[in-house]
Amino acid sequence: ETYGIIVYQEQVMQIANKIADFSLAQADIMRRAMGKKQKSLMAGQKKEFINGAVNKNISQKKAESIYGLVEKFAQYGFNKSHSTAYAYVAYQTAYLKTHHPAEFMAANLTSEMNSTSRVVTLINECRKLKLIVHPPDVNESHIIFKPLDEKTISFGLKAIKNVGTKALENILAARKEHGSFKTLFDFCVTLDLRLVNRKVLESLVATGAMDSLEGTRGQKFQAVETVLKYAQQTQIEKEDDQCSLFDSEASEISYVHKIPSLPDVSDWSETEKLDREKELMGFYLTGHPLLKYADELENFSNFDFTEHNEYEHGKILKLGGMIQDVRHHFDKKNQQMVFFSLDCLGGKADILVFHDLFNKHRSLIQEEQLVFIKGRPTTRMENDTPKIIAEDILSLEELQHRNTDAVNVLIEVDKMKVDDVDALYTLATKHSGNSPLLFHIHDEEGRNYRILAKRLKVSSNNSFLSKLKDLYGNDNVWIN
Repeated sequence: ETYGIIVYQEQVMQIANKIADFSLAQADIMRRAMGKKQKSLMAGQKKEFINGAVNKNISQKKAESIYGLVEKFAQYGFNKSHSTAYAYVAYQTAYLKTHHPAEFMAANLTSEMNSTSRVVTLINECRKLKLIVHPPDVNESHIIFKPLDEKTISFGLKAIKNVGTKALENILAARKEHGSFKTLFDFCVTLDLRLVNRKVLESLVATGAMDSLEGTRGQKFQAVETVLKYAQQTQIEKEDDQCSLFDSEASEISYVHKIPSLPDVSDWSETEKLDREKELMGFYLTGHPLLKYADELENFSNFDFTEHNEYEHGKILKLGGMIQDVRHHFDKKNQQMVFFSLDCLGGKADILVFHDLFNKHRSLIQEEQLVFIKGRPTTRMENDTPKIIAEDILSLEELQHRNTDAVNVLIEVDKMKVDDVDALYTLATKHSGNSPLLFHIHDEEGRNYRILAKRLKVSSNNSFLSKLKDLYGNDNVWIN
């Protein structure tokens, strides 16, 4: 049924039953022990499994090998009914992502809007799908993320800190009744100020959700208190029906209280705007510094925050991000070392840099520097945050310009025609660069040959790699 590969938990039970002569009840106990990693119970089950297999004329070495395979699978395998259900859902979601990407990604962003790292990952995925996620806008956005058309998604205002659902419902109702807001003053006059209070207004202004209204962020943020007083007074006057002597039928009611002007203050710098966005949304939306290097990070990193990784001992991990929360310490020899958090597109990692490497890259290890780290994982993790001992550090700008790692392509020669070779050569020449192009070919006896394209070098950018993957498959194209 599955070509000799363990796929379902039922097969674990079947193996225990046939190989070790376990009853189905015993086999289920073994399956549960493995799945929940109950070490004491697993030790006893292993001994019984091997003894049972030896009694059926299977060598101890072979029995231990079979148990090892079963044990490894049982830690992540599903039973058959779950596997069927997950496969069905996987097909449905793949279909939706392919044929309705804006709706699919908007729904995903909404479901993850309370998780900063997941929103960042999904916004980057939108970029790769050539979808545009508009910044928050009180004249366009809704409570949740929504598709505006096939290529555009409006930002969900509920993702902004300090802005509650009741306040947003009030804003959307006022927008529906009165139309688009033009100034901060007419915005506030129409709202229930018990729900849309100072904190809500400041958060909406600071995240750029009011950029479509008159004035700069700096002006509107400074004016919040004045605007609230004006709106409260206007609403009181409206209730008392105290109208100005200068009313006209052509205009709306104009109240005695004169509309104040926005203060004459300078706008915030780009850095301050980004910092406020990060503070209130957990990430930079209008200009995430890492998005400029997203292609390089995807190509050169080997760590995926979306998976629960179990690190191989001694394996080098590669990932890039922004340095945050730098903490200086001294080792036992009283030499300076440093800890910092690496804020990546998909999550965070804790980095430890010992004295020698710190001395070598002291200028790079600064707050908000964009760097690429190579290092080895420690065995400790806190809150699913990987801890890495750095072995090399370089700036993302240096990584972007270095770009000399080999582009590898595994090809099946027997399936290629002359036209395919010509098309590959044309594609490679259109994406010239500094990286070697290396072909991997397997012969009928399973031997691997590597052939270097000596006459040309290529770019390792995402555009070229994507085209190669379309031709040869995702698993058959990689960068060293």
